[in-house]
Amino acid sequence: MSNFQEYYKAREIVVDFLRKDLLGPVEDNEILTEMPTQYYITGKLYPLDSSNSVETDEELSSVDSVVENKFDEYDSSISLSNQIKPSSVGMTFTLKTGVKSFCVKGSFAFYKHYDYQEAEKSGFDLSKWSAEESKPKDLWRRESCSFSKNVCLDLKTRCQSIELDGSLELRVFLKRLSEKKEMIVTVALLNMNKACDNAVVDAEKIAFQPSIKIEALESESQKNIFTTVEQRAYLSTDHEILNLDLVYSDVKYYAQGHGCAVKWDLSAAEPAWICCEFIPDFNLKQMRAQSLDDEDFAEVFSMKFLADSSNKQNIIKYMNAFAEKYHKWIDALDVEHLEVDEKLKVEGRENKEKCYESYNRICNSIRNLEDDEKAFKAFVLANEAMFAQRKRSLQNQNKTVDEQKITWRPFQLAFILQELTSFIDPNSDDRKLADLLWFPTGGGKTEAYLGVAAFTIFLKKLRNPQSDGTLVIMRYTLRLLTIQQFERASTLICAMELIRQRHRDELGPNEISIGLWAGQGLTPNKIDDARSALIKMQSGEDPDRLKSNPVQIHVCPWCGTELDSADYSINEQRMNINCPNERCEYKNGLPIHLIDESIYNYTPTFLVATVDKFAQIPLNDAPKALFGLGNNRLTPELIIQDELHLISGPLGTMCGLYEAAIQQLCTKNDIPAKVIASTATIRNAANQIKALYGRDHSQFPPQGVSARDSFFAVESSEEQSPARLYLGVMGVGTTVATALIRINAVLWLATRYLQKEKFEDSVIDSFWTITDYFNSLRELGAAATQIIDDVYSRLWYLQKNKFSKYSADLEIDAPNYTELTSRKSSKELTTDIQINLKKSFSAKKDNKDVYDFLLATNMISVGVDVGRLGTMVVLSQPKTNAEYIQATSRVGRETPGLVIALYNMMRSRDRSHYEQFMQYHSAFYRYVEATSLTPFSDRARDRGLHALFVALCRYLEPSISENKKACRFSPSMPIVEKVKRIIHDIVLNVDAKEVDYVEEELSNIIEEWVYRISECNDLEYKNYQNDEQSLLKDDINIDDRFRTMGSMRSVDHESKVYLKR
Repeated sequence: MSNFQEYYKAREIVVDFLRKDLLGPVEDNEILTEMPTQYYITGKLYPLDSSNSVETDEELSSVDSVVENKFDEYDSSISLSNQIKPSSVGMTFTLKTGVKSFCVKGSFAFYKHYDYQEAEKSGFDLSKWSAEESKPKDLWRRESCSFSKNVCLDLKTRCQSIELDGSLELRVFLKRLSEKKEMIVTVALLNMNKACDNAVVDAEKIAFQPSIKIEALESESQKNIFTTVEQRAYLSTDHEILNLDLVYSDVKYYAQGHGCAVKWDLSAAEPAWICCEFIPDFNLKQMRAQSLDDEDFAEVFSMKFLADSSNKQNIIKYMNAFAEKYHKWIDALDVEHLEVDEKLKVEGRENKEKCYESYNRICNSIRNLEDDEKAFKAFVLANEAMFAQRKRSLQNQNKTVDEQKITWRPFQLAFILQELTSFIDPNSDDRKLADLLWFPTGGGKTEAYLGVAAFTIFLKKLRNPQSDGTLVIMRYTLRLLTIQQFERASTLICAMELIRQRHRDELGPNEISIGLWAGQGLTPNKIDDARSALIKMQSGEDPDRLKSNPVQIHVCPWCGTELDSADYSINEQRMNINCPNERCEYKNGLPIHLIDESIYNYTPTFLVATVDKFAQIPLNDAPKALFGLGNNRLTPELIIQDELHLISGPLGTMCGLYEAAIQQLCTKNDIPAKVIASTATIRNAANQIKALYGRDHSQFPPQGVSARDSFFAVESSEEQSPARLYLGVMGVGTTVATALIRINAVLWLATRYLQKEKFEDSVIDSFWTITDYFNSLRELGAAATQIIDDVYSRLWYLQKNKFSKYSADLEIDAPNYTELTSRKSSKELTTDIQINLKKSFSAKKDNKDVYDFLLATNMISVGVDVGRLGTMVVLSQPKTNAEYIQATSRVGRETPGLVIALYNMMRSRDRSHYEQFMQYHSAFYRYVEATSLTPFSDRARDRGLHALFVALCRYLEPSISENKKACRFSPSMPIVEKVKRIIHDIVLNVDAKEVDYVEEELSNIIEEWVYRISECNDLEYKNYQNDEQSLLKDDINIDDRFRTMGSMRSVDHESKVYLKR
């Protein structure tokens, strides 16, 4: 039995509560004491001409109801499913050639109104109210109906109507024949009752819990009568789109919902049935790393095995066997016999060639490790460091450590091997490629590129023990992501520094350290500012009142001991962080730098930064130390860009401009830094990487012919990896706010009910904290109030009424919640991520310190990794599919997760995702939007071309580097032509059509610089006290050619819009 079975069982209980509360019925023959329209909020067919407005929702009431097309009976029937109070529900599907009949089965229920006396006379079971003095005035008794109808299609009769009980009607439409003579059919269930002005009478006419199921006639031998609804002509010449069509060609879609979602049989290659669903579900099986545990070479994935240099012969042997296994998999890719269009076969052949290229790179690295002793030693030490880092992380999380299970996933080891030649032989072609690590969220990308970073640092130290400087720059887009990844990288650096201390003769005397370069809004820029802030904090002042907070590390990355301001001190020109644990190896100071001034002075080996920080390069000459300029230190060898998909749009465009300077500054002797990027969600990667880095790219792992198998990543079963269950909810005749309250309340109750079922603490904990995801701070702000008031009130109602027989005796306290948004201070965010969110449920305590709810915006979607989170509610479909994938992948990473997507029926995009729920979720990586950036477009040049020119001149020519030497610039200086040539070559490579415009503007920039020197003899690059003396102006001076951004996000200015009535 799988280790996940108890989690799946608990999740089924939670989902059952949700379905019973929102759709019903709670019991088959239930009797309600309130209006059924309020009791259930989805799966309702209203009588015709019902009022299509919702008084309590401003958004809904502002939208006109859908107008029926009276001239087309089909459109009329379907349009009834699109109203606020729909009167129909249906689905469209395609029948195989020759199939002319099928069976339609279904059911629905009405709730008939009785007063108490009538119900008593009718002999209903009213025992639950017999002891009450005050009897309920109104009762509603559920009365269900079912049907089974055989339908024979006739091309002469395009529409058939079948009357059902309760004035419902089944309509079957034969829309058209496809080119293959396949019939495209729509089946709709209509409520033909007429509404009146009496609310009670109208409620009796509403059909609840309607269902439709289509299957073959029992008399037919052929049970698989359906074929895919996707009729595709491959007209596109876009290789990426064609490649997606190829790798998802084995994912079939069999129906389209109208006013509902659809579901089909997944137990066979072709479905035996199709049905409508009001709370659709899709169990997303995670992609997992290929398991090669049974292979003779399986030991090669053990970090401990790879960390033993005495195993060299077997290490090389096993790595070659691993590579050969991959080669055989590539050979077995049978592109020619795929049942796909010839255009897709062309893509398959190209994919196969890319796989061979990756194989050859892996083999080349293995040969280099065999021949180069220092390279092999660096590889061994990197594995030793990664082993120690993983072991420490497990110990700090109080998890059991089994050293034999501390292993590389095959894709991680293969990626590391593929990258090694770029550093062993810097003159190789591999070095010039930007390598994109593409793997689904939660797959282990971070560990893979940390392994590459560890090898890079050790190799440089072994080859030049006296060397010092920043070797690795790892960049992120958001401060929250930066802090969390800095925490993970710090543990590795601590392990590496201990190894250096043990191998001082080989690795040299200079400390292996890490720095956080994140800006004044997060940490102080100056040592004196840090000293002042620490004194105030140690005196009891609230850190939230400080401009910036030097105390960013709240847990020792090596031993897990909590840290506070008392453990921070300033010594000479460095801020020390001393672990208070006397047994910790870092009790005398962690190898961590958090202050900009310290970072420039000590140039940490591994630098974690936000992309925003690089906007400071033209404004400040101090960062040149990070590039080995003016201090005889090393030039960065490796640039890592995580979450590449976020470097797009305006932000990506400006990053691309500044990146041109960074790439040049990281180049020494015509050898550029290696670039590695990673993401789980990206389209148009080739163009994006070319625009950003000016390089060709290689994706790893390369695709084969199916998205389910790239050798290194395969679709897992539910037993092998935790599956994440997605549910869809779209409220009917109610507001989105009401639906959100009810979903949160029933999830809250159901997850607490798990205690009564005696599940283990770990199972209960995985569903305990409910994450609510919002597309904006405005929506989140309103929800925060609802969590305190409305959700708690609804919970009390459910506990004492609707689900009293399950949960009346549960004790549930007022909600404990937090939020992950930009409204929180850096200290609060760090404390929540590093400490509070990791507090887990235990039956042995009151659990008041464990969060019930976590409210989040898109801040949670990038790199936040809290393994215990297992439940999420998403309010409305996010703006991009990449955002939806990233956000929902934050739950259910270590245990089976549950995601409830709440759709707004008045948003057409939401409705579309709901009606195609299964189609979308079965291949949602396919629908990731393409990203774009244009660093040398007209508007981008206006904002940043001068900054690129000034930065390169300033950093590459020492005589004009210092702030006060802007006045020494002259167009006759050799550096001017050199920089113009550098920029020309970059633009020619990235966007050739802009070359002439760039050259013209560079001439204008040079002339303007000279003119400003003539106007101010003591011109500086930036004078914050006297703007007239500054070459580079503040970004608010929108008409100044030299206005310069202080942040990469200072791209767009706000405009006020006035509505004239």
